[in-house]
Amino acid sequence: MVDHSLFFATSRERLACIDRENHLVTVNPAWAELLGDASEGATESSLLDLVHPEDRERVAAEFASVTPPASKRVEGRLRARDGIYRSLELSCIRSHEPAGELHIAAREQGREQALSAELAFLKRRFDAMFAAMQDEVYMTDERGIIDGMSRAPQGVSMESVIGTMMLDWSAPEERGAMEARYSEVREKGKIVAYETTAQYPDDSIQYMSSRMGPILDGDRNVGTVLITRNVTQERLSEEAKHRAEQHVREYMVQLERSNGELERFASVASHDLQEPLRKIQAFSDRLRDRFKTDLPDTARDYLTRMQDAAKRMQDLINDLLMFSRLSVKKQTYTPVNLIKIAKSVLSDLEVRLEEAGGTVNISPLPVIDADPVHMRQLFQNLIGNALKFARVEAPPIVNISAEVEAPPAGAVAGSAMVRLRIEDNGIGIEPRFHERIFGIFERLHGREKYEGTGIGLAVCRKIVEQHNGSIEIASVVGEGTTFMILLPMKQLERSQQK
Repeated sequence: MVDHSLFFATSRERLACIDRENHLVTVNPAWAELLGDASEGATESSLLDLVHPEDRERVAAEFASVTPPASKRVEGRLRARDGIYRSLELSCIRSHEPAGELHIAAREQGREQALSAELAFLKRRFDAMFAAMQDEVYMTDERGIIDGMSRAPQGVSMESVIGTMMLDWSAPEERGAMEARYSEVREKGKIVAYETTAQYPDDSIQYMSSRMGPILDGDRNVGTVLITRNVTQERLSEEAKHRAEQHVREYMVQLERSNGELERFASVASHDLQEPLRKIQAFSDRLRDRFKTDLPDTARDYLTRMQDAAKRMQDLINDLLMFSRLSVKKQTYTPVNLIKIAKSVLSDLEVRLEEAGGTVNISPLPVIDADPVHMRQLFQNLIGNALKFARVEAPPIVNISAEVEAPPAGAVAGSAMVRLRIEDNGIGIEPRFHERIFGIFERLHGREKYEGTGIGLAVCRKIVEQHNGSIEIASVVGEGTTFMILLPMKQLERSQQK
C-alpha cells in the first residue's frame, strides 16, 4: 500500500481535510504557512470560520454538494495568518463512505497569471536592455552549443548562430587560446576577460573584447555566458593612429634634419653673400672719397645708387638670416618683464623718436614666460613701424598697454593670457591688406617713400606663434593702427599643450 501521508506532508500545494461538519481534520505545512495550523483542536475548528462572512453560506452549500467521485472547484475568500482575506480557488473531492471526508487543495486565484505577467514583464525589460546594449550576449549549454543570444552580429542571421559551437566562431589562430579560456570557465567556474578575433562566414576577421563566465545551477555548471563587443573600428583606428604617429615622428626627424641644414645654409649663404657686398661697399667708398671731385654728376649718381642697392641687399640678407633662425631655433622661455623690454627698445629708438617728434606712452605691463630676445625684436619692429608710417601732418603717438584675460575655450585650465595693444595714430592700413602685411617680403609702399625689406611683420607673427599666441590688426586709414597680441602668461610643457 502506498503511504499517502508522505506526499501530503511534503507537497508544496496547500492541502487540508475536513469532515462532513466542515471541521478541519488535518492540514499540511504549506496550508499552515498561509492559513494557520489546525493540528491542535482540529475537530473543534471549522474551515468555514476562515471564510469571509459574505461567502460563508455559499461555500458551505457548495461543500455539501460535492459527492464522490466528482470533484468541484469552489471560489471563496479565506482569512490568512496575517488577517487579510485572500481570494482562493479550492479544488474539492470527497472520499467514499463511511467517513466522507472532503479533501481540499487551495490555490491563490490569479497566481499563475501573475507569475506569467511578471515573467513577460521581465522578458520585455531584458529584451529592451539587450537591444540597447552595444555588447552582444551569447549563452551556451553545458556542451558549449549556443542556445541563446541577445542579437545576431551584423550580416549574420540568428538561425545561423543558434545550435553552433561557440568555439567554431574563433579565428583559426585563436582556437587554441579560446579552448583554454572555455575550459577555465567550465572546469574552474572563473570569469575571464580577454580580447580575441572572430572569423565571420564571409571570412572577415573582427576584433572582439569579451568576458566569459559560467552559468551555475547550485554547484553545477550548466553552461556559459559570453558578453562581447565588436571593437574592430576602434582597433583599426588605433592602428591607423599608431601609423600616423610613426609617420609624424619620422617627419619630425626629417624636419629637424632639414632645419639644421637650413640653418647651416643660411649661415654660409649670409657669409658668402655679404662678403662681396662688403667689397662693393668698400671699393665704392674709396672711389667716392678718392675721385669725388673728378667724377661727373652722372657717375656720382650711379655710385650713390650702387651703394644704396648694396645696403638694401645687406639689410635683406640680415633680415632673412634672422627669419630663418626664428624658424629653426628651439624655443627657451624665462620670466620676462615686458615693461623693461619696451623701455630698452625706446632707448635704442631715442634718436628716431626725437627726429620724428614722437611720443610713446607705456602703461604697466606684466611679466610673462617668453624669449627675451624675441620679445625685444617684437617691440622694436612694431614701435619702429609706428614711427616709420607716421602722418606728415601729425607727430607720431604710440600707446602700449596690456590686460590679462581668462584662458580661451579649450585651453588648459590655469593658462591665463595677456593681450598686448600697440596703438599708433599713423597712416593706417586698408582692410584688404590686413592679412597680407604679415607675409614675407610684402610691401604696401615703394622703397622711395618708406625704407625696409618687408620682413618685419612676418618676423612679428613668427615670434608670436612660437610663443603659442596670436596677432591681429585693427586699422582705420588716415587715423591709425592697433596691433593686438595675445600671449600666454605661463608657457606650458609640450605634453600639456593642445
